[in-house]
Amino acid sequence: MERCAVCGAEEFIPYICRYCGSVHCVYHRLPENHECPNIDQARAPRPIIRVDRPRAAGTIRLLKTHRLAKIPVRELAALLTALLVLGISFSLRFFESVTLIQSLEIFLLMLIVVGTGFLGHELAHKFAAERYGCLAEFKLWTYGAVMALLFAFVSSGRFIFAAPGAVYIASRAGYFGEGIDRKSNGLVSLAGPIVNVIVATIFGVTLLVATTLGVHDLTIPAACLNCQQFRFLQSGVALNIWLGAFNMLPIFILDGQKVMSWDKRIWAAVSVPLWVATLAILFFQLI
Repeated sequence: MERCAVCGAEEFIPYICRYCGSVHCVYHRLPENHECPNIDQARAPRPIIRVDRPRAAGTIRLLKTHRLAKIPVRELAALLTALLVLGISFSLRFFESVTLIQSLEIFLLMLIVVGTGFLGHELAHKFAAERYGCLAEFKLWTYGAVMALLFAFVSSGRFIFAAPGAVYIASRAGYFGEGIDRKSNGLVSLAGPIVNVIVATIFGVTLLVATTLGVHDLTIPAACLNCQQFRFLQSGVALNIWLGAFNMLPIFILDGQKVMSWDKRIWAAVSVPLWVATLAILFFQLI
């Protein structure tokens, strides 16, 4: 964990000044607040729109920015590392009795499945949080990445502990004196599972079209053992449905807990169909 160069406070999401390169907390993030030696190079900050809402119980004013922040290099490196770790971990079980070219094809296809599933979910949280004026950054969890690879290699890819990182979200309350209300927090949490639903639908429609056209036969697995593309379309549907369903559980710090605390009806409308679809996938895979 990094510390602010001014006050020494530990920060999950430290701010690196673009003008002097020092690490700062939310209080000292602006050049004028940490006596930046290159403050003359600082440009005017991006304007922020203040949206006033009725001050009902549990709600406060929130901030909306005009556009999303760019992904910094270190965050991009963390995202790519997590993607590679997940791609390797989920590909291992398909590497038995295949050629090197087939292994490469499997790995690339799994990167697409994992990228749209895990990273699509996390980035949806990031962009939604930034839309509401929060600081959000994907951080690599080194211990979780190592554990994912370890479990994958020991079990030949049949059991995976997949937690290589997550998006850390920090309110700007420390600087602006405001935070994010319950509804906004619920929408930010809902963004990840909704992306999983959308991606699963895209994979499913593509698979249905391929089946309708006779390119792929869902009822006879042996008829398409060499059609890696279509096998991974099925994996894309199952993985995204499972991710959405798991994260909508109303427990601990999962998305479902925040969505339910905001609106139980919306939580039920999203989570119940996801769990029904998950049970259906498990049932048809077992018979």
